[in-house]
Amino acid sequence: MLDSAVAWGERATNCLKGYANFSVNEHKENLAYNEILTNPDTLSDYTLKFFGPEGPYPVYESEADLETRGYPTAPIGQAGMNIAGLPAPPTAAAPQVPQDFWGSFKQQMDVDPSQAWRLVNQADPRQFANKLFVME
Repeated sequence: MLDSAVAWGERATNCLKGYANFSVNEHKENLAYNEILTNPDTLSDYTLKFFGPEGPYPVYESEADLETRGYPTAPIGQAGMNIAGLPAPPTAAAPQVPQDFWGSFKQQMDVDPSQAWRLVNQADPRQFANKLFVME
């Protein structure tokens, strides 16, 4: 019985050490994020490296840079056509009564949620600002 208690104590100690190491590593990572987000020089350096030529999302500043290998460009298609050459999807009519926007949005969500984005896309931005103000 004493041996099982000792074994349990050792497992518990190893588990607590693992949690302590995890906590210390998370604290170090949070400090690094805090440094990046609060120090303008560090944030600037990080952003330049991230969007630089060796970063995962390089940004090009001229047409000649866009023609570099790995970034093919295609001519712009006709107006009203999307990339695949299909016509753009029709847009929903904007709600006529501003105070009824949320009612029509709820109705659209009940009927066909996949198309509700059209109502949101054409809504007056003040509708959302008022909604957020009320929610706060």
